[in-house]
Amino acid sequence: MSLVEVKDVWVKYRGAKDYALKGVSLKISEGVAAIIGPTGAGKTTLCKTIAGIIPNMGAYDDFRGEVLVDGEPTQGKRVGEISRKCAMVFQDYESQLFRTTVELEVAFGPENLMLPPQEIRERCFKAIRDTGLEGLEKRYSFALSGGQKQRLAIASLLSLQPQLLIFDEATSDLDPAGKREIYEVARRLLEQKVIKSLLLVDHHLEKVAAFADKVYVMHDGRIILEGPTRNVLSNVQLLSELGLHPPDTAVLFSRIFPDRKLYPLDLAEALNTFPKGFSARQTLEHNKNTEEPAVKLEDIWFCYQKGEWVISGVNLTVNKAEIVGLIGQNGSGKTTLAQLIAGILKPAKGRIEIFGRDMTKFGVMIRGRDVGYIFQNPDYQIFSSTVKDEISYGLKAAGMPLQEIEQRVKMVSEMLGISGLLDEDPFFLPKADRQRVAVASVLALNPRIIILDEPTTGLSPGETTALMDLVAQLSKEGTTIITITHDMWVVAKYCHRTVLMSEGRIIMDGPTRRVFSQIDFLEKYDIEVPTVVKLSNKLFGQTYLTVDEFLHYTGIG
Repeated sequence: MSLVEVKDVWVKYRGAKDYALKGVSLKISEGVAAIIGPTGAGKTTLCKTIAGIIPNMGAYDDFRGEVLVDGEPTQGKRVGEISRKCAMVFQDYESQLFRTTVELEVAFGPENLMLPPQEIRERCFKAIRDTGLEGLEKRYSFALSGGQKQRLAIASLLSLQPQLLIFDEATSDLDPAGKREIYEVARRLLEQKVIKSLLLVDHHLEKVAAFADKVYVMHDGRIILEGPTRNVLSNVQLLSELGLHPPDTAVLFSRIFPDRKLYPLDLAEALNTFPKGFSARQTLEHNKNTEEPAVKLEDIWFCYQKGEWVISGVNLTVNKAEIVGLIGQNGSGKTTLAQLIAGILKPAKGRIEIFGRDMTKFGVMIRGRDVGYIFQNPDYQIFSSTVKDEISYGLKAAGMPLQEIEQRVKMVSEMLGISGLLDEDPFFLPKADRQRVAVASVLALNPRIIILDEPTTGLSPGETTALMDLVAQLSKEGTTIITITHDMWVVAKYCHRTVLMSEGRIIMDGPTRRVFSQIDFLEKYDIEVPTVVKLSNKLFGQTYLTVDEFLHYTGIG
């Protein structure tokens, strides 16, 4: 018997013009299944329906069909009761954290199951250990980093020991090491029969390829393709048309062998099956280097509340119109350094220059005329009641004429695909749309420097590409860009320079191609370069940053 059975389910949200799910049917048995698709395809709605949140909670105009979990209908049951068999980690994970400390959060579920105290302690210990939160049991939840909060959300559900665990972009804020740890935890839970099944929603299709047994592709509220992982992920054309990012190896081999139906999905398979006889040309380095420094940091030191130094003697120059990628593990100091540049934080020691002016003592109100900062969590900078008011707020504060405000709002909203949302309340929008609103509110001010802190979190690959294409265009027009990201394909494709940080220091700084050529060194810091970079290095001793580069320099494409 299937653990989950969804039968012809239709869901329409209150006030929506169209159904979010349209006749969806599927069965989930033991093992790992993945749901992929563009933003708005219905993935999260389907997950909430399986978890019993829909139709038992929330505002819905219409629900039709049936969902069975372990043979029992979910409709009419309390979500807490369903969560003993099926539990879900949300993409917006902070919305499900509400206890004051880590240990209280993890214990909340088992306590409500009225388990014996000793069993509660044992479950909490195991869940905290398995998610890498040991030593943080007494830490206040609000004081955790984004990645730690995400681990806590997962731990709070692992303590329930459900049969099915749903990850809805549950590792999106984690660095590569954190993602790997969480997936290894899930694999162990499956192997040890603690859980029977894992259902994951993930935009990183190489991770899906390595982990899932079966894949469902959704678009416009329907499942349009399903099957074994290799069969589905080899459908490169369809996935690309949906704005997804198929595995590098599948894309590469589909270009070399377009008539084949199945392609390698990882590095080892690609190395074993790559055709012989191809040679490769050396790449030419093209540095984006104007003579004018936009940002100059000299011997910057910073600590929080007289604690340990989190930024230690950093020197960094970013030139005008460069796109610089800041990479490193969570906690390496990337966001702190970026906020020092923006004036959100002030250094304990050192000097900060913005376009040649000493701005060390000036905060964000003065520096904000030149530096725009986009937070990792868009909710930290959204406060207006409509999208239009949010975008125009800074412009009004700057005393800009009404006509110019209207023009700028129209321009940036069209750029980011949110022109149809101007009258909406941003707090009720999906996270990806809230992210675009936050970006628009900064772009409208036309700052000379833009800092993006994890701008791709919650965005599909297609949305990420659209955003970064816009960033690249701004760079061509003279805007300086500093971006923090764990998506190495974004760094490879868009960043002129890459800066690696660890423990508050800059470990490596150089052109992206040169930095990415140091594959073994980067792995020591849990940085995993794109598969196409590894493949070109193994085959030819060259560093090709994208599939297009690989094909160009080998003469295949």
